Amino acid sequence: MRAWILLALAISQGAWALAPCERETQVGSWCEVNIDQLHPTQGGVGQIQVDNTQAELAGKSIKQLDKVMKKKEIPIVIAPDGGYWLVDRHHLTKALWQLGVKQARVKVIARLQDKSSFWSQMQGNHWAWLKDEKGSPLTPEQLPAHIGELSDYPYRTVAGMLQDAGYFEKRDQVYFVEFAWASWLGQQMDWLPVDGVNLADRLYQAKRLACSSKAGDLPGYPGKQCRVNQSRSGS
Repeated sequence: MRAWILLALAISQGAWALAPCERETQVGSWCEVNIDQLHPTQGGVGQIQVDNTQAELAGKSIKQLDKVMKKKEIPIVIAPDGGYWLVDRHHLTKALWQLGVKQARVKVIARLQDKSSFWSQMQGNHWAWLKDEKGSPLTPEQLPAHIGELSDYPYRTVAGMLQDAGYFEKRDQVYFVEFAWASWLGQQMDWLPVDGVNLADRLYQAKRLACSSKAGDLPGYPGKQCRVNQSRSGS
């Protein structure tokens, strides 16, 4: 526990050797930002995935954590008012926050200037997901104000694990694909409870659904694993 606390303190003191993010930080640049300043662009996360990621990161050194943040880019958009909006890697960022990490290495992918069109641009570029787990609309005002306030969307965990297993693909850097799958899986599975005890059973059912023709209209269908299964069944 002491080592964990010392690591968190070290990471909170400019460990990434990056300039702090500012309102005029250039697009394409890496910078360092306080996680508390990051605004979520989705309503929830798969909390089981967050906790699993936290456990994986807990024993890593500062250098290893920096590598993780380089490889799994944490992209942000700078708003007209200078606010920082997190457009992907909410699970990783929340896991870091749960660890006690205060600062994150992020990459600026856009800096928007027009306040009146901010949210239309965010949605048009797939930089925000204004729906809850069941697909009902959310207003920007209903988004959590802080990374720690992201709700648990259990079927987002199922969708994330399904993607990791190769049953659908995120193509062309389009964010939030997993949420479309999470809503669909929940509907198909009658929103049965998902927890650590039954997760394996839910994932097994999700894999069968993911390779069915019912999933044909979803982004990233069919995934590599579905094509492998089809090839095997046809041989």
